[in-house]
Amino acid sequence: MINLDLGVLIDRPVKDVFAFVADPNNMSKWNSAVVSLEQITPGAVSVGTKFKSVGEMMGRRIEGEMQVIAFEPDTKCGFQVNAGPMQVNLIMIFKTVGTGTKVSLNAQGNPAGFFKLAEGVMAGRVKSMMEENLARLKSSLEKRA
Repeated sequence: MINLDLGVLIDRPVKDVFAFVADPNNMSKWNSAVVSLEQITPGAVSVGTKFKSVGEMMGRRIEGEMQVIAFEPDTKCGFQVNAGPMQVNLIMIFKTVGTGTKVSLNAQGNPAGFFKLAEGVMAGRVKSMMEENLARLKSSLEKRA
């Protein structure tokens, strides 16, 4: 099992950061593992909303499903991705720090198949990828200010 705890401080109000992150249409703008998402359940995004996902991990294209597992405006959002041999849970917590927002990310994954064989290498790559994703998120949001 892979378990990562990462964080970033973004110089934007919590409501702006949460709105951007919680909108799955923005996920491919900051998360390099996400190629595309298509909502498959009707209505506004909330706990239980499902998406068809296309992603890429370690050079492999992976299709699957993503579901919103946590949605507390300006506080917390979370997604569970079931794609190929991977199940990944991402939980993001948002807290106001001064005039900015601290984003804490917890990612837990249970690799199987090819990914299970490469779990040690994969853990390092996933950590690097998530750190880059948080840096991309910070850059994207701070440019919008």
